[in-house]
Amino acid sequence: MKTNIRLKLFLFSFIIVVVNGILGYAVYNSNQKLLDSQHRKLHLGDERTQIDRILSITKDIENTSRGFIITNNSAFLEPLSSAKKTVFVTIRQLKQLIGNSKVQQQRIDSINIYMVKRLDFSFKMAKLRSENGLTSTAVYAYTMQGKYYTDRIKQIIGNIRQDVLASLKQENYSNEHNIAVFNKFLVIVCVLIAGFNILLIIAIGKYLLQNKEKEIQSAELVIANRGLKLAEIERTKMVNDLMLRNNILEQFAYIISHNLRSPVANIIGASSALNDADLSAEDRDLLNKAINTSVMRLDNVVQDLNVILQIKDSTNETNEMVVFSELVEDIKFSIKNLVDKYAIRIEYDFSDVNEYFTLKPYLYSIFYNLISNSIKYRSQDNSTVIKIESHYVKNKLQLIFTDNGMGIDLKKNQGQVFGLYKRFHPKIEGKGMGLYMVKTQVEALGGTISVKSEENKGTEFIIEFGV
Repeated sequence: MKTNIRLKLFLFSFIIVVVNGILGYAVYNSNQKLLDSQHRKLHLGDERTQIDRILSITKDIENTSRGFIITNNSAFLEPLSSAKKTVFVTIRQLKQLIGNSKVQQQRIDSINIYMVKRLDFSFKMAKLRSENGLTSTAVYAYTMQGKYYTDRIKQIIGNIRQDVLASLKQENYSNEHNIAVFNKFLVIVCVLIAGFNILLIIAIGKYLLQNKEKEIQSAELVIANRGLKLAEIERTKMVNDLMLRNNILEQFAYIISHNLRSPVANIIGASSALNDADLSAEDRDLLNKAINTSVMRLDNVVQDLNVILQIKDSTNETNEMVVFSELVEDIKFSIKNLVDKYAIRIEYDFSDVNEYFTLKPYLYSIFYNLISNSIKYRSQDNSTVIKIESHYVKNKLQLIFTDNGMGIDLKKNQGQVFGLYKRFHPKIEGKGMGLYMVKTQVEALGGTISVKSEENKGTEFIIEFGV
């Protein structure tokens, strides 16, 4: 009898070991797919970095060439020569990264051709400036060849970037899908493994262990599961915080590389030109105004950097209960002059949910930016109506902002609505910071934001927070 029981236990244990091995192999397979997807994302990220580097070098060529023409200072020729050495190496590296895409390879070859022509044009301009003076150089510059080559390079780079971003978006979607599938599969695996292990414990306990030992093992299992759950919550929190900090650092680097360089180059060039003893009073006044304009642009960029960096510091403030209706009334009072001037109707319905425990300054900023954005881009053909609603949907707080304003062409500007310095109505004054700040602050509060819009019909923003 005892031999029969032991044989049954041995067979049952062997079956569980085999099943666990099969499940373990399946988990390894799924994890390998995730690693492969991550590798492809890193490769696309390298392509994007090389694209940005080529664009940056192109701007350097343009700025240094302009600086030498203005100042006739040979110091500007050294960066030009350096750019000539590095740009073709970077183009070759990008071509290697792109791989077997025939269209992209042809585009890169076109960049190479136009880059040769752009550099030749810059060096011819420099030679004319050195030998014949500013007037002859200006006449040659008016042929607009340099601008044409630069514009073509930027256009082709834009096309390459668009394809890379599309691939990266597809890879992100694939990666998210794989992660979702992997997580679901992992849950099933854990349930199955836990089920088999529990059955094994029950079987062994039934025949070999006392009731007291079974209770101890069950208690240890509960404690282990609680520990795993707490560790998972902490890990998720750390990942979200790292993603926010990484986003801030990326925007910080973007502003430094794309928005500080141009005004600094202009200031250097104009300052050097002021040292020319033959400079007329009119030209001197023009250069001083140019320096002042560049300094103002530089100050604006520094202010933008300060705003982005403040996000990191503000997340440590204390949360509090925020009443939505009171928040909207405060904003209406603060912009009463605009509401009265343009006869704006701001309607809200918070009957489902009227309060939320969160960081009040951030939520106020989100509401304020979305409302003021609707006023700024209001329709000129009908009276402006802004509606705000709150709903409780599937354990989530949903805030919906709707207006009947100018709207956005999402087909043309897909993926750019919340980008930094992105503007879709150039005739209306703005910097393109508002919606970027809204998205950053929503994500800092642990939420998501999406948009629906049509030109001349209006826009709808949907914000969701976990409850």
